[in-house]
Amino acid sequence: MDPALQARANNELNRDETAEKREERERIFKRYDQGRSKTDDIEPWEEPTFSYYMKKDEYGFIHDKVIPMEPTDRKKMEKNQIREKKWYKMCEYWKKTGQMPEDLKARVWKGCPNSMRGEVWPLLLQIKAIKEENEKAHGIGVYEKMKNMARERSPDIRQIDLDVHRTYRNHEMFQLKYCVMQQKLFYVLAAYSMYNTQVGYCQGMANVVALLLMYMQNEEDVFWALTALLRGGRYLMNDLYIPSLPKLFRFFDHHMVLRKKFVPSVHKHFKKIDMEPQLYATKWFLQCYLDKLPFSLALRVWDIFLVEGEEIESAMAITILRTFKKAFVKANDEQINTFLSSLHEKQLDEEKIIDNLSETLLELRKTRMSHLPPPPPPSPTTLAKMTNNNSRNHHGNSNMSGAESLPNIQQTAYKSSIVSQYPALPVTYETTV
Repeated sequence: MDPALQARANNELNRDETAEKREERERIFKRYDQGRSKTDDIEPWEEPTFSYYMKKDEYGFIHDKVIPMEPTDRKKMEKNQIREKKWYKMCEYWKKTGQMPEDLKARVWKGCPNSMRGEVWPLLLQIKAIKEENEKAHGIGVYEKMKNMARERSPDIRQIDLDVHRTYRNHEMFQLKYCVMQQKLFYVLAAYSMYNTQVGYCQGMANVVALLLMYMQNEEDVFWALTALLRGGRYLMNDLYIPSLPKLFRFFDHHMVLRKKFVPSVHKHFKKIDMEPQLYATKWFLQCYLDKLPFSLALRVWDIFLVEGEEIESAMAITILRTFKKAFVKANDEQINTFLSSLHEKQLDEEKIIDNLSETLLELRKTRMSHLPPPPPPSPTTLAKMTNNNSRNHHGNSNMSGAESLPNIQQTAYKSSIVSQYPALPVTYETTV
């Protein structure tokens, strides 16, 4: 790393730390560096047995009960193979020409083959372009530099370590302590805590990164995918994860407006029983429905989210309320919470829900309500603080990230700063479909 940049980073992130905290951070890193060991204390459920293979579903999740094997449907298999070939050709065309196929959106809404998500998601997130632009500006090895900086001074390592060990432990990739995928999950989150110091680390990010690792597996690609999600023009998830979670509360406020307009009977009943969005929709918006819908349906939502952007989050919330409207208006708050907390375990008509989501999104767009309203302007006090912080940022003494220092950060395209360690990055990218 350039000495001047290193000095600036050191000045910015210089925090009083006790020897105990430094030792703890180093101990945690060394444990992940070592990986899984025969000397680890292993719980009985962590060791796969023969029955494990009968309990694993097609997505890699392990269940308590043996999953009945469906009879082989030759016609269905042949149909899936034809679909996969079409998707493969489309991706190859996309890679070769750099142009997104015209029928991509329609294909995504129809359904992306699970085997092709590892090809499609990096293209949608423009990982290659983001990585190349950052390396052009800052040299090769940005990700490794961030990992090394995290090892030296990230204040989030302890919380990341705790969350890694409770993220998708019922999935074959993350089941074993300190396994390869847990290592990758830890390293990506640790590196990003340095890359984007405005966010650092926030609970909810671990599940998103784990999902990306399931399909992309290359940890550096996942690091840049996370960058695209938080800073990319269609997603702008950054403000979902910064302290005080301002965008999450904007989602709540907008959801209340949509709920009142598009499902008035549910809204009226929810108001009567004090069922506020905070009680049921936090993970809907924070993780884009991960863990709150059956995984196969959540994947469909993520496919569409990566194509359409944040509009899908509000549209899906209204779709859920519409789909189960009859049950909601007759239930009390406890029954509603129980129902929604177990929704991911239910058998749902996914095609019908996706069709309803499409119709809902169209309605929201027609009424110009699909996007979140712009955030309120900052108060004079906040503006004064931002001005002072911006001034300090250029001297390497601020903890403000590049996104916060930029004007109009809610625009659909804006400059992406690598981190506050690298201020005034001249690189721009826009994720458009």
